Amino acid sequence: MASSDFDTFGLHVLCIDDSKSQLALYRDQLEGMYTVTGAETYEEAVACLSASHPDLIILDMNMPRVTGLEFLDILRFTPNYSRIPVIIVSGDNEPKDIKEAFRRGAADYVRKPYDPEELDLRILRLFKLLAGASQTQKADSSSALTSAQGSLVKSLEELASARDNENTRHLERIGLYAAELARSASRTTRFRGEITEDFISKIGEMACLHDIGKVNIPDYILHKSEPLTEREFDFIKKHTSDGARTIDMIRLTFPDYGFLDFARDLILYHHERWDGTGYPEGLREHKIPLVARIIALADTFDSVMTKRVYREAVDFDDACAIIGDGKGTAFDPDLVEVFRFCHASFKEISSKHGD
Repeated sequence: MASSDFDTFGLHVLCIDDSKSQLALYRDQLEGMYTVTGAETYEEAVACLSASHPDLIILDMNMPRVTGLEFLDILRFTPNYSRIPVIIVSGDNEPKDIKEAFRRGAADYVRKPYDPEELDLRILRLFKLLAGASQTQKADSSSALTSAQGSLVKSLEELASARDNENTRHLERIGLYAAELARSASRTTRFRGEITEDFISKIGEMACLHDIGKVNIPDYILHKSEPLTEREFDFIKKHTSDGARTIDMIRLTFPDYGFLDFARDLILYHHERWDGTGYPEGLREHKIPLVARIIALADTFDSVMTKRVYREAVDFDDACAIIGDGKGTAFDPDLVEVFRFCHASFKEISSKHGD
C-alpha cells in the first residue's frame, strides 16, 4: 500500500462491481486506509449513496442492465452526488469508451489488470485534489437540510429526477396531485379515519420517489420511441420491486426510520390495479395500500397529459375522462369519486406547474 502524509481517516470509498471476488480485493487493499463499502447491484449502490455520502466511488464499466457509463450520467445529474469523484476500473480498453467515460464525468480510468499500488496512488491524488471542493459541497448540503430524514428523502428524490428521462416536471406535479387528492379524500366519510395530516404531508413529499427503481433500467429502453417488446416491458415492470429493494437496504442502515415503510408501499404497489390485473403482485381492491392507490391515479393522470417520445399528450378533459373510465378497474372507485371534486384544483396545478 502506498504511504502518504495525507490524512485519510474517515474517508469513505464506495466500490461498485458485480464480482464478489473483485469487491473482496478492494476491501483487502483499501480497508487499512479508508472505510470501504461494496455494492454488487445498483439497488445496493443507491442504498449506500442514500445512507452515507461516500467521498469517492470506484465503478466497474460493465455492470448488468445499466452500464457504468449510464450510472455516471445518473450521478452527474444528481446534485447531491455530482461532485463525488468516480474512478472507472475496467477491462474495457477501447479508446472511444475511455473518452466517453471522461466526457460523462469520470475523474480517472484504470485498466484491468491493474497494479494495486498504482490504484492507491490515483485515489490519494484525487483526494488531495478534490478534498477542498468535497468538504465545501458537504457543508453546503448539510446546512440546507433540516434533518437526517429530510436529507435522505432529498437524495432519493434527486436520484429519481436524474432517471426521469422525459425532462419534464412530472415528479413535481405528481406530489402536488397526490397531496390534493389525499386532502380531499380526508374530508369524506369513507377516508376520514385513514388519512391524517401526516399522511397528506408524507404523500406530497414522497410521491416523487415512486419510480426510483428506474435506476436499474437501461437507457435504450427508457429512451425508446417505438413500442416495447415483451422482454423490454418486463424490464420496466421490475422497477417497482427494484425500488422496494433499495428501500429495504436503506432500512437496514436506518431501522428506526418508519417513514420508509410508507415510501416502500407507494414504490412497490403504484402499478397495482383495483381489479387485480396490475403488477408486481396482482393485489386487488383494499389489499392495495391506500397510498399506492392514490399514487396510481395521480401518476396516470399526469402521465397521459405529458408528451412522451412514443406518444402525444392528451388534454385536461381527456385525462379526466381516462380516470373516470378506470373506475373500478384500474382505480379505487371511491377515489375516482373524490377526483371528480378535484378537477379545479388539478387544473390549477397543471397550469402553474406545466412543462
